[in-house]
Amino acid sequence: MEELRLPWNTKEGILFGCIIAFLSSMLIGGYNVFDNMGYTFDRFGDFMLDFIIIWPIMFVVAFTLSNTIVGWVAGKVVRRFMSPTDSTNTYICFNLIMCVLQMSVILTFLGGLIGQAVAFVMTGHQIDVTELIENWPRIWPRNFCIAFWIEMLIAQPAARRAMVIIHKKKMTAAGGA
Repeated sequence: MEELRLPWNTKEGILFGCIIAFLSSMLIGGYNVFDNMGYTFDRFGDFMLDFIIIWPIMFVVAFTLSNTIVGWVAGKVVRRFMSPTDSTNTYICFNLIMCVLQMSVILTFLGGLIGQAVAFVMTGHQIDVTELIENWPRIWPRNFCIAFWIEMLIAQPAARRAMVIIHKKKMTAAGGA
């Protein structure tokens, strides 16, 4: 019997990835935009305006990365170091760590670049790639920690719960037919 918590087919895999990308980009991206604006509640309206523009872009980027390059590399690494006797929980945890590691490395830079590009379009503020590169070593560890806990406690459990619900409905329908 297949694992109830993981996708069984491509359609479920897309839904699984969408749930994770939606929650992760919403929470991590929201935190980073708010942090970049300086934590002032008097600028909350500005934050919402910026975030409404940036979030859909980050969702698409996160979903695309996780289902292409990051997913492929994580799959290769996980298969390389896991044995067939390892548990599903071990697989889930190792895959989560590999995905968060890669996504945080890439999106710490790419998210800043997207944020600066949106700021350029909205205000004419110049894009400073040098600043992004200089700030990356300071920002990445924080982003990794935030992403790890959001993935571990919120995004992945929500996606796995959705898979369990879908699979139980399928099993009930197949058993009742």
